[in-house]
Amino acid sequence: MRAFSQSQALIAESVLLDSRLALFHEQENWLAIADLHFGFELSQRAAGCLVPLWGMESIETRLSQLLRDYHPATLILLGDLVQDKNGAREFFSLVTRLREQCEVVLLAGNHDAQIKRLGADLRDSFATDRFEFHHGDCEREQNGRIQIIGHFHPAATLHDGAGLRLKFPALVEESGCWILPAFSPWAPGTEWIERQQGRIWLCTPNRILLVDREGLLGGSSSHASPARTSMLI
Repeated sequence: MRAFSQSQALIAESVLLDSRLALFHEQENWLAIADLHFGFELSQRAAGCLVPLWGMESIETRLSQLLRDYHPATLILLGDLVQDKNGAREFFSLVTRLREQCEVVLLAGNHDAQIKRLGADLRDSFATDRFEFHHGDCEREQNGRIQIIGHFHPAATLHDGAGLRLKFPALVEESGCWILPAFSPWAPGTEWIERQQGRIWLCTPNRILLVDREGLLGGSSSHASPARTSMLI
């Protein structure tokens, strides 16, 4: 049995959320991340903005660590793979390196139209028995599977009631739809406004926290079963 740490949370049967902004399924053996926006700094430099060139290295380093730690059979990248065509060459060089370690499924997002026209092998969706993956920018018919999407860059803010406020990327778990945080270090995220009752899992650098609607730390029986609470805080 896998030994859990504070940087992981079991959000559903066999499904682990990692604080490095990734989702792993122990039985189906896939690792999913969303919204790399690879090459963002190249896009900014092409527009005349002097942005430091560390984002792409950060993305590859975290990906390499996740592949080393989980050994997935399949890595699923849920769209907005690049910021625009300026990062295409560097992105596909990264994909070549990743494919030396596992199968890589590339899903198209709204930022990927230009590289798709270049003939890149991008899919609109990918499905397993229980889950369907797509970017999330287009509505899809419900098919009985849980939809796993990106696109929205969800985030949540913690506060202590005394003025301290900290915003972090978050995974939103709604009925039938899970929304992944953006993997890009350039995407701080947008405060999530609940569309339906669900759970918000906040990803701090070193741990996963379950937050309630007021932005306070969860962990009571109203938020998680006792088996999960010990993994949250």
